[in-house]
Amino acid sequence: MFATDILKVLYAPQKAFKQIIENPKYWGAIVIFILFIAAQTSFYYSLYGRTNYEQTSPISAKLGTWTQNSTLWQTSSGVAITSNAVDFLNNTYYGNSSLQFAVSNSNNMSLALGNFDSVQCGLDSFQNLSMRIKIAEPTAIPTKVTLTLYSLTDANYFQHDLTSSFSGSSADVWNNLTIAVGSEASGWQSNGNPTWENITSLKLDFTFSSSSDITLRLDGLFFRGFYQSPMQSDSSGFIIYVLQQALFQFIFQWLLFTGLMYVIIKGLKGTVIWRPLFIAVGFALIVSVVQSVIGIVATTALPNLYYPTEFLTGLSGEAQIISDSIIATTATYTTITAAIQLVTYGWLAALGALIVRTLIPEFTWSKSILTSAAAIVVTVLLMGLLGV
Repeated sequence: MFATDILKVLYAPQKAFKQIIENPKYWGAIVIFILFIAAQTSFYYSLYGRTNYEQTSPISAKLGTWTQNSTLWQTSSGVAITSNAVDFLNNTYYGNSSLQFAVSNSNNMSLALGNFDSVQCGLDSFQNLSMRIKIAEPTAIPTKVTLTLYSLTDANYFQHDLTSSFSGSSADVWNNLTIAVGSEASGWQSNGNPTWENITSLKLDFTFSSSSDITLRLDGLFFRGFYQSPMQSDSSGFIIYVLQQALFQFIFQWLLFTGLMYVIIKGLKGTVIWRPLFIAVGFALIVSVVQSVIGIVATTALPNLYYPTEFLTGLSGEAQIISDSIIATTATYTTITAAIQLVTYGWLAALGALIVRTLIPEFTWSKSILTSAAAIVVTVLLMGLLGV
């Protein structure tokens, strides 16, 4: 019986709601609830299966780990390490300071990050190392800069000449470096038997043409360069997330839409009983199931999307460029989903008006439409505020 009523809501809603209100049973609404959970979960899988986020080490929430703790570093003789809370990458993810290294009357400086948790730089893992370096003094650029990545012991390492990365730099300007790592990266020399699957420490060596006071600042140091969808990076967490989202979305919409119509009807001096109204609205939410199914099809208009770390950190300029690119790439999908959502809300408002008119025959069509339209508008606004 309830299966027939569900289908009737789509092609003969007036007859369907008359039968539902005369004999209100929860089973049909429960079936629609289950269908929505299945359809919306499939939609999330289809959408996020095309959405890939850059993975980092340290993890994105702790990008500043290596440049917030001076005790992690060893340096050449005479180098003082301090935190600089004035000149740093102003962002929550990078931390609230940069790491400053200073030495007097020297022409070189070595900075070594001691043993850290093993980082894999194989073909299916991290492909780049990023860092921001500022040479506060001297004004001259270094004549040689070398990056060394160690694998388990000091005798096994890869080495890369970074001198050219500073050739066009200016004093007291942050240099944003991204160095390709891994077996397919060029420019690396090896010593001993290092393996890219097990990088455990690193060192930076700077040499200048003459002795002077040297002050360097370091921030935003992390490995990066491979992407995963949420299902790949945290499958169990993603399942919990999508189920919660679908669950709360349906329940909140069901309760809010029903509750608001109930209050409005009461305010208009109508006589209404909660149970038949609540069940009828549950049946009307079959349109949300239809929306989810269409949404699954709409995701085929999406290419694979890749969100680099800069999108998350939101540094001025960087995040905007990425955001503009993604907006342009997803323009077709965004237009389709916006149209689907408008149609769904309009459809739901029309069904709501039919429910009110069937429940309270003394209400005019204009009053029924006003009740439903007001309820759906406030429902949408509240769900937006609640982030559901």
